[in-house]
Amino acid sequence: MRLLLVADVHDGAKKAEAIPGSFDAVIAAGDFTYRRSFEAAVEALETLARVAPVYFVPGNTDPPELARYESSAVKPVHGRTAPLGPYTVGGAGGSLPTPFDDLFRVTEEELDSLLRSLTPTPHILVTHNPPRGLLDKVGKVRPVGSTAVRRYIEEKQPLLSVHGHIHEDRGIDMLGGTVVVNPGPLKDGFYAEAVLDGTKLTVRLRKISAP
Repeated sequence: MRLLLVADVHDGAKKAEAIPGSFDAVIAAGDFTYRRSFEAAVEALETLARVAPVYFVPGNTDPPELARYESSAVKPVHGRTAPLGPYTVGGAGGSLPTPFDDLFRVTEEELDSLLRSLTPTPHILVTHNPPRGLLDKVGKVRPVGSTAVRRYIEEKQPLLSVHGHIHEDRGIDMLGGTVVVNPGPLKDGFYAEAVLDGTKLTVRLRKISAP
């Protein structure tokens, strides 16, 4: 199974149409628009769905009601799970409070409750907030990730955990047996590819080639 991993789309969803190859699904870790509207976020999701079915959580720049948006090719996994072939995808959106005018904020307690409500335990976790201490450094210095997300990954050990939020801390890391990925902001042409074959997982960071 080949997955396209994206985050921090910020009105750049059409960039995904320039990504070569075919995918079985898009895993999208939030922040679909800067325009602060439900309609703009839905437009971005449906644009991504032209590539492959989308499994998503909202980010802090998205309106909270986006967490309930669903269509034939767009599946929300905020506080819920959805099947993806032999795998399960689940997650939690929003972010811990930032200095900016967030539309969708959550507390550590809310993140913990949302994650622990996921049934069955997901093979693929997607949260906008990264886990504390991994791919979460603002200015490459100050960690701002979630302790609840980190604790959940440590305990449940999903195969893959996809995050965004911190544009400048793009990368791949490990937490126990879990591959943790921040694909980087799609608005700047960054994304990642994951290939899942049973429990074997390969992830690569990519950038859209300039035309």
